Parts: sequence; C-alpha cells; structure tokens
Amino acid sequence: MKVKLTTDDIMKINFFEKLTGAEVIDCVSDDERIVFVVKEGNMGAAIGRGGENVKAAMEKFNKKVDIVEYSKDLKKFVRNIFEPLKLEDVWVKKQNGKLVVYIKVDPKLKRAIIGEGGKNINRAVTIMSRLSDAKSIRVVSGFRKSRMPQRKFKRGPAKDVVKKPKTKEETPDKSNQEENQ
Repeated sequence: MKVKLTTDDIMKINFFEKLTGAEVIDCVSDDERIVFVVKEGNMGAAIGRGGENVKAAMEKFNKKVDIVEYSKDLKKFVRNIFEPLKLEDVWVKKQNGKLVVYIKVDPKLKRAIIGEGGKNINRAVTIMSRLSDAKSIRVVSGFRKSRMPQRKFKRGPAKDVVKKPKTKEETPDKSNQEENQ
C-alpha cells in the first residue's frame, strides 16, 4: 500500500494531525472537498467533540472536510467511504484478473451515491484504489416495486373445470369443426 502524496497533501495532513491527534493515512482533495482517511480507531479523535475538529479544518481549508476510517477489510472500508449512506450489501469479485467491488443500494440512494456528474463515485473509487487492490466500483440498485396491484392466488389442488353446455346451440358441432380444418 504505497500512496503518492503531493506537497500540498502533506501540508494538509500535517495540519489535520496536529489539530486532531489522529493518524492520517491518506488525503484526497478536489475543488469542493478534502477527504482524510484516518487509521482504524482514530475516527473519534479526528471528528472531535461536537465536530469541532472538522469545523476548524473546514475554516482553515475553506472546503468541506470528510473523514473516512480505514479498515483492512475491503468491504468495511467501502462502507466507511460511503458513510452516512447505508449500503444494502457489498461484495467483491475478480473479473479479468482485477478486483471489482459491487455495492447494492436502495434505488432512492443511487443518485446520492453516484453524485452530480459522478463526482461522489469517482472520489470513492480514488480513495479505495489508492489503499487497496480494487480499482472499480459497480453500483447495483434493487428493483422498484410495481405500482400495479399484485394478483392473489389461492393455494390448493388444481381443479379441472369443465362447462357443460346448456342448450344444443352451445354444443360444439364436430361436423363443422372438421369442415373448417
């Protein structure tokens, strides 16, 4: 797990570590936010009482600040990346020799997971790929329930129902059927 940091990232990490006392493993930033990945068990120190450390970092950097707790367990780490959003399931598959992480989300959360223009999912992939062997995330959302009323069927033995003709006119005429064929 080798992470390449820019001088700017190192300065941000140093400031955040001095402010919080938490050990920072990685830092990813873009135009609107900075994400600090902290060592497992350092989340409370990183946030601070009442979120005071996060607020101070936001004022210093003039950007939104997110904190993600690292985990050696890839599934748990991916869940931590998307906190506070709740993922229904996380699983990992190897495809063409590469690890792919699948996340199942409620259809209502899919837009929040992906973000405007894919910003959120791209940021998540960047964080995950820098600290693990997985290099992509695929989002799977459940199917929405149909608005059509569901048919209810009674369970029980099947019955053959045969209608008996009431008049001669309703009786099929075998001679007419043979002529039509």
